[in-house]
Amino acid sequence: MHSQKKKISIILVFLFLFVAYVGFSAYLFPGQIILMGEKNPIKLPRFFVLSGENIHWEAEHLTLEPGENSLTLNFLGIIPIKKTQIYLLEPTYLRLGGHSVGVVLESDGLKIAGFFPVKLASGNEVWPARDAGLQVNDVIQYADGIKIKDATTLQRLAAEKGEITLTVIRNGWAFETKIYPAESRENGQRERALGIYLAEPVMGVGTLTFATADGRKFAALGHVIGNGETETTGIIQSARIVGILKGERGAPGEKLGLFDSGGGTPLGVIEKNTNLGIYGNLTTPLDSPLVELALYDEIQTGPAEIVTVLEDNKLETFSGNIDQIFARREPTNRSFVIRITDPRLLQETGGIVQGMSGSPILQNGKLIGAITHVFVNDPTRGYGALAEWMALEAGAFRIEEQAYGS
Repeated sequence: MHSQKKKISIILVFLFLFVAYVGFSAYLFPGQIILMGEKNPIKLPRFFVLSGENIHWEAEHLTLEPGENSLTLNFLGIIPIKKTQIYLLEPTYLRLGGHSVGVVLESDGLKIAGFFPVKLASGNEVWPARDAGLQVNDVIQYADGIKIKDATTLQRLAAEKGEITLTVIRNGWAFETKIYPAESRENGQRERALGIYLAEPVMGVGTLTFATADGRKFAALGHVIGNGETETTGIIQSARIVGILKGERGAPGEKLGLFDSGGGTPLGVIEKNTNLGIYGNLTTPLDSPLVELALYDEIQTGPAEIVTVLEDNKLETFSGNIDQIFARREPTNRSFVIRITDPRLLQETGGIVQGMSGSPILQNGKLIGAITHVFVNDPTRGYGALAEWMALEAGAFRIEEQAYGS
């Protein structure tokens, strides 16, 4: 009797594990997949196969008809588990980046960082901005109908007028208020002041990841800059790297760069600041080598290459390794773990440093992604964003919305 119960228990445990494996494998396998080119690798769970019309297997590569293909995921080739849609597209080619760029984001107005009192000739102090009902983190969009993009414009209006009507954004809501510049006579000089500290535009050094095949649209950084809400436009400029602050455990390093204004003409104009980086149009098309875009199912753990700049404007290629790949469930800038293995790069930078964000990552000659973050406690490692997500964001290729993100 005891032996029979033991056998039943073993069978029940086996059935539970069987159902759990099949269910979990089906859950992880995406409902929609995008492929490019004639032959494509598909990572299938063990004991599963795909079936459907116009499907052919050669070794581990799947050959399909161009366009949309409806397939079924089968356990042991006989038990249908899940329907999936596979979209076969033409290969996409991109202009390889790696160039250092200076990034300047312009707010949709200027953010208030604080207030200060204005000292009058009588010795009394007044607070024009606070008296106007302004608060820290308010964004001044317009002053007397004039778009405010820099503090100089607001200072000029304050010097000319005794009353200014401000259009202000607070927590997503717009309102108007009047502010009265006060005349300060400190240090023997007379000038009108508003008593406001304004936040400077977001500035920094990053890396251009790629441009579209025509060289006109760009993608850079692989992560959002600033708060990602009001700071949505700006420019990129070419930058020269003049030094490296080496990273250590607990203290990320940094590329030290100088912006090149190029005679006042920006390298490009930023149109989008997203979780997957900054995107926009280049003023002069990028003329760099074309590289084929790799999709998620082509990426493997193992050796990879990073293209970036360590000195001046010189593009160099360094060795790395893809240590871990996460499931593709939704657009994220943390799709895989990249580890720096190049002895020289480790010697000069300690690994991944600030300013390296956006550096393109290649594997088997294809663009698989970009560096986005560094591990603070291990600067030799960091996260990367999938190139396919970034290419879609840049408009390098298009597909029906429902075919992505599952």
